[in-house]
Amino acid sequence: DGSYPFPPLESIDQKFSTKNFEGRWYISAGLNKVFDTFPCQVHFFTSPQEGVLYGKLNWRIVEPDGEFFTKNAVQRFVQDPKNPGILYNHDNEYLHYKDDWYILDSDKDFFLVYYRGSNDAWDGYGGAFLYTREPTVPPALVPRLEAAAKRANLNFDDFVRTDNTCPTLDPKDIPQFRER
Repeated sequence: DGSYPFPPLESIDQKFSTKNFEGRWYISAGLNKVFDTFPCQVHFFTSPQEGVLYGKLNWRIVEPDGEFFTKNAVQRFVQDPKNPGILYNHDNEYLHYKDDWYILDSDKDFFLVYYRGSNDAWDGYGGAFLYTREPTVPPALVPRLEAAAKRANLNFDDFVRTDNTCPTLDPKDIPQFRER
């Protein structure tokens, strides 16, 4: 339906290197409330060679009664050889999905991603999210993020901050949750 068009080429980071994004990252803000704002989004990336990035993605699903369960997935991204700020995640068996990531800006402690995708259930979904080394958005970074989002025709004010406090569920509270 055109809700998630290709971003302008000039909005894509041409200096992005997959080798710079190894280790632990948090999605600290997200745009699409269906996909991007789950709590406790802690992801781990490794780049075994330049241009290839593997991610172990972890997130929580909160049930209506307050209980939650943790989900995870391993994904593989391949960098576009002509546009280093574009990563492809294709050929997936589960739902036959494909996601294209567009890195809008990056530095050693963050990268801002806009994405477009399709799968068996939904053709044309998309969104955007911010990866940071810390669980929250650094306030000093916001002006730079606003500028990068604007170049891609997005408004960073529309991003929702993610709750990455990751509290544990006390087993004694489970019966109370189930009574709700």
